[in-house]
Amino acid sequence: MNTPFKKALLPALITTTLIIGGCGGSSSDDSSDSLPRASRISSGIITGFGSVYVNGVKFETTTTSMNVDDNPTASQDDLRIGMRVKINGTVNDDGVTGTATSLIYQNELKGPVSNLAIDATDPTLATMTILGQQVEINADTRFDQGLTLTDLANTDFIEVSGLLSSTGISATFIERQPGGTFIPAIDQVEIKGVIANLDATPNTFTIRDFNIQYSSTILDDSISALSNGLYVEVKGLLNGAGDALVAAKIESGEDTLGDNADEVEIEGFVADYNAAASTFTIQGQLIDFSAAPVFTPSTLTLADGIKVEAEGSLVGGTLFADKIKLRGQKIKVFAEISSINATSGSASFNLFGGSDNITVRVNQQTKLDDKVNNQAITLSQLVAGDFVEVKAFFDGTSVINAVELKKDNTDDSRLQGPVESFDATVQSVTMFGQTFVVGSTAVYKNSLEAVITAPVFYNQLATGTFVKLTDNAPADGVIDEVELEAQD
Repeated sequence: MNTPFKKALLPALITTTLIIGGCGGSSSDDSSDSLPRASRISSGIITGFGSVYVNGVKFETTTTSMNVDDNPTASQDDLRIGMRVKINGTVNDDGVTGTATSLIYQNELKGPVSNLAIDATDPTLATMTILGQQVEINADTRFDQGLTLTDLANTDFIEVSGLLSSTGISATFIERQPGGTFIPAIDQVEIKGVIANLDATPNTFTIRDFNIQYSSTILDDSISALSNGLYVEVKGLLNGAGDALVAAKIESGEDTLGDNADEVEIEGFVADYNAAASTFTIQGQLIDFSAAPVFTPSTLTLADGIKVEAEGSLVGGTLFADKIKLRGQKIKVFAEISSINATSGSASFNLFGGSDNITVRVNQQTKLDDKVNNQAITLSQLVAGDFVEVKAFFDGTSVINAVELKKDNTDDSRLQGPVESFDATVQSVTMFGQTFVVGSTAVYKNSLEAVITAPVFYNQLATGTFVKLTDNAPADGVIDEVELEAQD
């Protein structure tokens, strides 16, 4: 990645990733109003609602100015889990609540699908091409209401939000555009990125190797002149061959970060890792970790392609990290429901002999399905005793925000998540504030599912390590298997 590309995206991404705080949720839980606050910017993926959860912070949005896809009158109802947004606001001293003063969402790509290929062995994985960009779909990709991966087809007109990866864009949210099928010469496409290969004759440049044709008369007022390294958003029509975008409008990307900020947080895939220089990039943002930041887990080893969150200060366009956390692994709960609260939107579970010891939060964006009867359901249709499968994003808080909740046939009871602490002497692990004692007959496994001894297992544990606890069916409240989980 060249220096101009890093320089332009740094600000853009840092602004996107900085954390903003506030009191969270609705006014009913405004106990944080009296807490001290610090101004921050946060760019990251929406992981929950009831306010907006981004980068582990619950931002109150009752007075937030929102701009969603260039709609300055948008509201929270226009947002979806999986959208990558930029938030400006304040964060409280507790580090997990805040107030957003502004929120901006801009898609990464909008255009026709081509080269769609669904993995034959894992139907949650797929790749496709949009405007010359390889888009990667995985189990963490969220789809707009009513849309699934199997519904997609070549020539579909879709919008993608996501994170830059080493091979393209890892999609976090996909939405089909009105009309469904792309119509050349009518449907306007969009791409964001850094200008490269600028040529004043014949007025062309590229964004991640995709050709853009332009006229100086269509520059937005926010841009005085084009230059290599400038971060822009381009809208227009595809040419007849479909291999170039004929720009109708070029404007400055609203999610750029600037050069300096006291507190910054950015999430994404490590790229351009340089151990000698103690640097890497996320979304093109240059990260300097020479000041020996705190790693979570402490055993975290940086390398291109892993998903992390970097926190620190932005000086002269470089983020100087003081914390780096492993991200991208999912919390999973497979168990019988012990109680439902449809009013507050939550489901609780008695796992491994506990009493309502794990509670997941369900909101309007949680995908609810009945796999037994193959139909969509609501939370109020579930009852105690129903066996469900829950998947949620790990956002660094003790609140489990459900992304998917599916009613299914009874199976093994399982809990997967990050270890908060552990005790090798009594053989216990603490997750989500609950300590689970592992029985003497439990089987321990490493991340390759090979059986290991208990001492070897506990010797590999660290704060933040993901583990899976299993109570084999029929559940008797005793943990039968404990397994280290590899990074997603």
